[in-house]
Amino acid sequence: MGKHFTIEDRISIQQLLKEGKSYSDIAICLCRSVSTIMREVKNHRVFINRKDVTTMQTKNACLKRFDCKISGKCKKPTCTAIHKRNCKICGGCNDYCSEFEEEICKKYDSPPYVCNSCEKKPRCPLSKYVYDAAKAQNAYQDKLSESRKGISVTSEELNRIDEIVSPRLQKGQSIHSICADEKDVLNLSERSVYKYVNKGLLSAKPTDLQRTVQRRPRKKAGPAVKVDKQCYKDRTYTDFEKYLEQNNNPNVVEMDSIVGKQGEVGVVLSLLLRNCDLQLYFYRSYNTARSVTEIFDELRSKLTDSEYSKLFKCILADRGTEFTDPVAIEVNKDTGEIQTRVFYCDPMNSNQKAKCERNHEFFRYILPKGSSFSALTRKKTDMITNHVNSYPRPRLGEKSPIAVFKAIYGDELANKLGLVEIPAEEIILTPQLLK
Repeated sequence: MGKHFTIEDRISIQQLLKEGKSYSDIAICLCRSVSTIMREVKNHRVFINRKDVTTMQTKNACLKRFDCKISGKCKKPTCTAIHKRNCKICGGCNDYCSEFEEEICKKYDSPPYVCNSCEKKPRCPLSKYVYDAAKAQNAYQDKLSESRKGISVTSEELNRIDEIVSPRLQKGQSIHSICADEKDVLNLSERSVYKYVNKGLLSAKPTDLQRTVQRRPRKKAGPAVKVDKQCYKDRTYTDFEKYLEQNNNPNVVEMDSIVGKQGEVGVVLSLLLRNCDLQLYFYRSYNTARSVTEIFDELRSKLTDSEYSKLFKCILADRGTEFTDPVAIEVNKDTGEIQTRVFYCDPMNSNQKAKCERNHEFFRYILPKGSSFSALTRKKTDMITNHVNSYPRPRLGEKSPIAVFKAIYGDELANKLGLVEIPAEEIILTPQLLK
């Protein structure tokens, strides 16, 4: 028998849990230890918020619902509970009553840790944990895939390596001599250092290597290097939704990369502010985590701490390798203050930041898919930013994103970002703009 659970094993666990079998019985059926079964269930159980619970009787999850004497808190216009004074059944008051206190089931912290076999489940309005074989298998496969992809190194360790390697490389020294001289400090192979340099994770560039400019680059397929595999911890899309709820739905910035012709240098970072549809574009030579960090360092230098936190309070990105250093975006390296939070869409679910994806069509009017970005510069992407964001949108009441941005944040902040509204008759959204 293999060490890993199969989908058939997980289906058996789900069925046996539903039948009310104990962990000892399940362990015997699957020829596993009791602790192994318990870890599987606890690690892969799925949380269902009380708002998403389907119940045959009541939606009220308030701890005080059976003794509550308060009435008239429900905001549903069709609710008859206001007149009958029977709010304990409705639950429409839960989001509006200042006395609301959510009841938490005490069975989550003791076996079986899930609600699969609970007799009260069809009528229970409380938040739940359930074990679902299909979702457990998907989570397992995602984790397995991630564990076999790339190289794991924390941002602190990467900075330490950078301080040792980059200055000497820029002086013309070879990686071999650096690794030989600093072997007790670096504790890295030459191959690893080459990977870090070629993937743009260090200050030194591939062109700082003496022989790089003499050789044609080899085409080599392989997994991308990640800055830190743990970067997604506490930053999933579920964590993002909880953060919005806890922080009264702050403005969200959707972050993405727009790539040009395959095999050529040049990539554009796009940041879309949901509350005004403003999309900022920044040209980068390489699609690396360090290049993204440099953009946010530049924004910090232009803005005050309060302005930066106000604009970039919450950022939602996909799982591209260029976004795998969230700490560098979140923390002001001069003060150590956390100024923003970075979260990630679920794997293969870029639709969770659909507004940013849709808004790319304006950029693609000017640079269609497959176009070369090699001639792009920061000045040109600034020009694209102003023309795209000066274009009126029906959703904004026929106002432009720049106009709405100025109404929310003021002219001074717009000037710091280089936002200039182009007159309607002068807006160009074709390749002609860059000629």
